[in-house]
Amino acid sequence: MRPDPIQQALLQGLPPNAALCVAFSGGRDSTVLLHALDGLRHERRFVLRAVHVNHGLQAAAHDWEEHCAGLASRLDVPYAALRVTVRNDAGQGLEAAARKARYDALRTHLQPGEWLLTAHHADDQLETVLLHLFRGSGVSGLAGIPRDAPFGPGRLCRPLLDVPAEVLADYGANRLLPQGLGWLTDPMNADSAFDRGYLRHEVLPILRRRFPAAAGAAGRSAALAVEAAGLLNELARVDSQEVVVGHRLSLALLRALSPARQRNLVRFQAGERGWALPPERRLRAGLTQLLEAAPGRQPELRWSGHEIRRFREHLHLLDAVVPVRDSGDTPLEWRASGPLVLGGVRGELSLRRGTGAGLAPAVVADGLQVAFRSGGERVRAGADRHHRTLKYLFQSQGIVPWMRCHLPLVFARAQLAAVADLWTADWAAAGPAETGLQIVWSGHAPIR
Repeated sequence: MRPDPIQQALLQGLPPNAALCVAFSGGRDSTVLLHALDGLRHERRFVLRAVHVNHGLQAAAHDWEEHCAGLASRLDVPYAALRVTVRNDAGQGLEAAARKARYDALRTHLQPGEWLLTAHHADDQLETVLLHLFRGSGVSGLAGIPRDAPFGPGRLCRPLLDVPAEVLADYGANRLLPQGLGWLTDPMNADSAFDRGYLRHEVLPILRRRFPAAAGAAGRSAALAVEAAGLLNELARVDSQEVVVGHRLSLALLRALSPARQRNLVRFQAGERGWALPPERRLRAGLTQLLEAAPGRQPELRWSGHEIRRFREHLHLLDAVVPVRDSGDTPLEWRASGPLVLGGVRGELSLRRGTGAGLAPAVVADGLQVAFRSGGERVRAGADRHHRTLKYLFQSQGIVPWMRCHLPLVFARAQLAAVADLWTADWAAAGPAETGLQIVWSGHAPIR
């Protein structure tokens, strides 16, 4: 007997003996998925369980959780419930905030090597592609919902992504209901106040009357967009090998690329860091300013807590500088017996022993204090015969301007003894044969 389309999709999309965890909302689609897997788990030796995420956004959320527990028990499928708090304070909308909270919880809950399965189907893919199209997304957005991807310690898979919604509806009506297995309906899914709900209930019925095969066509377009996005990433990897060193991009080498490759490289680098992609208009305008600014200017491109800054002949990709506790005019006391945590981009200080390097033990024994620039500080370090201002030293060594106020200044005997682990004042330095205490500055943001 030929398997039905749902079983066929599961047999083709999932390997035997796999450990499967179904994201079980209790709605029709995830109920169909769980039931169909239950029918295959002995034949394919699947290890199967279900997990429900309670967002707490509806008055009936507890009842939904109980419904999911009951249905899983009836199918004899191990079940877990996760409760999350949805924080809609990033301006992304309630739908996106709930989705992020849900996937964050599922990622943490997933076991090593386990497959997290969701019940997304072809009509969900159509909605997603259209939403990205209306928002002006690029190739990556038009690729829609990924079919399979690494996820936490395991993988995330949507085995029903090519199955039309009506096939799941038929399964529910002809397989679930006759067995007395019902499902829940989330009122948010029917609410046209949300973008997806509006598209689903107001727009797609009209489109389907004219284009009945729209879901399949959108799926094919999304698959082509996946290929195109992969090729763009391959190109960006090639360009990265030439242009990118650590967190910096060479301006000279970046200028040698076409504008389209420049933007593609920046998007790729943002994605590699797990950042949100910069808005296209902001990327185009900001990158032009960064590339065309006159010498000495320091333009910035900022978005979603990230930024690109220019200094000399490089662009620096950075997390936006996080404010740190300002010590004001009061130096921080540093007990040399342990590290001193400065916080934020400032990292922490510690000491280690080294012969002929670092601070003299007698200087450390008198007590150390840590402060930050107030202006006019000078130091004579190493074999230098002259006292130099910190401004001069920072410029000569290429310290990026946005980190200069965060470099810790170590004082002893009311005098500047060291600047982080970069310079040690000659008066405070250990002798050539003396066991000194070297300053180690770690955990800070890049300074060059």
